[in-house]
Amino acid sequence: MNNFKKDKLTGQEQLAFLDYLQNSLANGFALNTSLELMPILWPKRRKVLASLNQRMTLGADLGQEMWHLGFSKTIAAQVDLAMEQGNLPDCLSQLATLNRLKNEQIKKLKTEMSYPIVLAVMMISLLVFMQTFVSNQFASSNEHTGDVMLVGLLGLGLLFLYYFTQVLTLLRKQDYHSLKRLVHYPIIGSAVKLYVNYLLVYDIGLLVASGFSLQKMCQYAANQEPGSLQQFIGVKVNRQLAKGKNLSQIIKQEIFLPNELVILLETGSTKGDLGKSCLLLGQTLFTDLTSKIEKLIVNVQPVCFILIGLCIIGMYLKLLLPMYAMMQQI
Repeated sequence: MNNFKKDKLTGQEQLAFLDYLQNSLANGFALNTSLELMPILWPKRRKVLASLNQRMTLGADLGQEMWHLGFSKTIAAQVDLAMEQGNLPDCLSQLATLNRLKNEQIKKLKTEMSYPIVLAVMMISLLVFMQTFVSNQFASSNEHTGDVMLVGLLGLGLLFLYYFTQVLTLLRKQDYHSLKRLVHYPIIGSAVKLYVNYLLVYDIGLLVASGFSLQKMCQYAANQEPGSLQQFIGVKVNRQLAKGKNLSQIIKQEIFLPNELVILLETGSTKGDLGKSCLLLGQTLFTDLTSKIEKLIVNVQPVCFILIGLCIIGMYLKLLLPMYAMMQQI
């Protein structure tokens, strides 16, 4: 397991990888030259990057190798698409922006959660103390309202923990089926849908601007990493087109393709103008995504405080209701 983790890049390392590769290509270095310099400039990851450079020299696929380094299948497919159309620097810049946003929001989330976590630990310690030393004094009491409320809150906390674990597991996969499940999750579903809409619209814009036809786009997407978002949608759209379905109808039925694409297609623009319109739509979706994630992060702490407040009320009821019942019997 330790050897497996050593071959994977962390979130910060993935961002550094994308930033370096994008800047290197933007400054005129070839891809092979950029990869050759990586082990020298990144001594902590010398072995992993030297192995990557060796495999790339032997003709390995960059997207596939990035997937082995810990990047998602969706990112690997995007890199392959960019390699095909010659827009790798732009693609890497987009991916770096997304990863930077993700890391910043994770950092904000940790900051927002630090204080509630401390309060939760203190509350759990107090609950253990009450259960061990205080509740024994009221063992003869028939008042169990506080106990019922605490059990309910404990179940709610476990349900929230299960939800959070499931979200993290599905986000790590980032294949079509995982993302589709996440769209139907409460709270986070709308943000995930915006994220996937942005990725697909941006990819479509780049492909159309490069002169790809619809059939060629579907065929190329279908040849990407099996299980990736692009591969699944490419196969799905290609099959529906073969059955004679209208493209506008396909877009409206696909949950990950925004209906704004139908409006852009109906304008009858040239491929160049259509590609620019898709890229502009992608930028709009990215702005909406950023705003949506910031709202979610800001609302995390109040929700945690509400749950902690309910738990505190439950502890007070657990302590005071038996005392009140005993006083009534005197």
